[in-house]
Amino acid sequence: MIVSNSGDGLTRTVDGSAGEAVWRCLGRRGMLFSECESFDFVRLAPGAVLDERGRGDIEEAWFVLRGEAEFVEDGEDPLLAREGELVFCAHAAAGRWRNIGDSPLEMLFLALMPASVSLRLPTRTPSD
Repeated sequence: MIVSNSGDGLTRTVDGSAGEAVWRCLGRRGMLFSECESFDFVRLAPGAVLDERGRGDIEEAWFVLRGEAEFVEDGEDPLLAREGELVFCAHAAAGRWRNIGDSPLEMLFLALMPASVSLRLPTRTPSD
């Protein structure tokens, strides 16, 4: 079993002066034995932006733990997400998350292979 916590993240500046993001991997494909690519914890400082463009090879589920966020997909109206809400981003979605609140935004991020990829994989059976 691999155990990780959200307090020891990789801190990096995202999008210049737009604030800091903490991104911590809680699990990767080899640990999860599923179509899940990764399971991550993300924290954005107030006003920070996380650019998700260029990750169109996966499907995403974002769960807002704390705070308020805005997701802007290229050419679409902004989507607001508040604490306790789940946002699904389809394969090939490209956009940006922005913390629109006055306190840090915390989210769980689940990255999944699209069906076009997972259906081509051999059948897998868990074992000891």
